[in-house]
Amino acid sequence: MIHFENIVKTYKGQGGTVCALRNVTLHLEKGGFLAVTGGSGSGKTTLMNMVGCLDRPDSGRRLLDGQDLARMGDRKLSRLRNEKIGFIFQGFNLLHDLTALENVMLPLAIRGTDLRRRREAAAEALARVGLGDRLGHRPGQLSGGQQQRVAIARVIACRTPLILADEPTGNLDPEAAGSIMGILQALNQEGVTILLITHDPAVAARAERRARMCDGVLLADGAAGLC
Repeated sequence: MIHFENIVKTYKGQGGTVCALRNVTLHLEKGGFLAVTGGSGSGKTTLMNMVGCLDRPDSGRRLLDGQDLARMGDRKLSRLRNEKIGFIFQGFNLLHDLTALENVMLPLAIRGTDLRRRREAAAEALARVGLGDRLGHRPGQLSGGQQQRVAIARVIACRTPLILADEPTGNLDPEAAGSIMGILQALNQEGVTILLITHDPAVAARAERRARMCDGVLLADGAAGLC
């Protein structure tokens, strides 16, 4: 699903040039579950942005589901994100004026799915994460754990083969975090590929494979030959 070779990314700031990714090579097969840990500024978010087609490298080769990302313009990359990648963020990224059902339906509307089908898919996804009785609730009426489950339902409804989860448990208490990880593990068992970014070793331990970022370098942390 993810095939990166020698990815380099630098940024220019007031203090000079910062190398966020240093010759990063990453291979994640379809159906895999990889957790990447690392401290603040280690390059985790930059790596996530590269996989999510939100940024371009200075050099290196990126293949996503067999497609060469360097050959795609912005419009094709946007279509690829919508069809292939589901994003889950620490901050939930829900629209507060919309209900849980409407939030889950939104990316399906962007995709062009008809109203009946996207309503059915959203309701089924919310029921799966235990929010079948919260369809009409807005984010402000939900707990943090419930809001994150809405975000996961949004991904489930879109049926994307790849999920990028950036600190999905960072704002949650241990019980809610455990529930979220249980849902992600169940999706992975159904064949969904998951790349998880986390600072929490206990959360990372629930992934099938683990690695860590250190000063822009991706290091194996577990299975031999991970990177």
